[in-house]
Amino acid sequence: MSQRFKTPETEESVACNLIPMIDIMFLLLLFFMLGADMSQRELEEVELPKADQVKEDSKEKESTKIKRSNVNVFHVHNSAGYTCPVKESGGVCRDMTHWAIAILSREFTLETLGPELKELASLDPEEGVVPPGGKPLSSREIMIRADKNAPYGYIQAVIENCAAAGLYKIAVSAARPEGSS
Repeated sequence: MSQRFKTPETEESVACNLIPMIDIMFLLLLFFMLGADMSQRELEEVELPKADQVKEDSKEKESTKIKRSNVNVFHVHNSAGYTCPVKESGGVCRDMTHWAIAILSREFTLETLGPELKELASLDPEEGVVPPGGKPLSSREIMIRADKNAPYGYIQAVIENCAAAGLYKIAVSAARPEGSS
């Protein structure tokens, strides 16, 4: 007796399974969120001074991964709810205790800034360069973002702390005036 194989019946309705596509979309979303540049998180509310000669970063410099840290000098009244009658009336506050320094959204004073800068400098030691003093230098760049009304003496102290830590690639940011190209 010969057996006949029964051919399967074809199913007319074909449904697309969306669950694998949704899984892939969530993985892509997670990948792009984690890979995105999150450096904006460390930027405190700082009103940069206006400068006619603003030098913009070149495209090749932006494409290479520069090891840069931002040091923000800002008026504490802007972020912590302190009351400063001079600042509230639109004046320029020169009280040094009303100003703060932040790196990666952590606040420091001039006294506590030194150890943090030394830690940053130790992350990227400059290879092959030993100055006469023997203190190691760092290849990490420091971008100082200071409020336009920040006391110069405060910014100068930040620059001196950078130099003491071996950080010599220091830049100060500025904003382009409105209407200039």
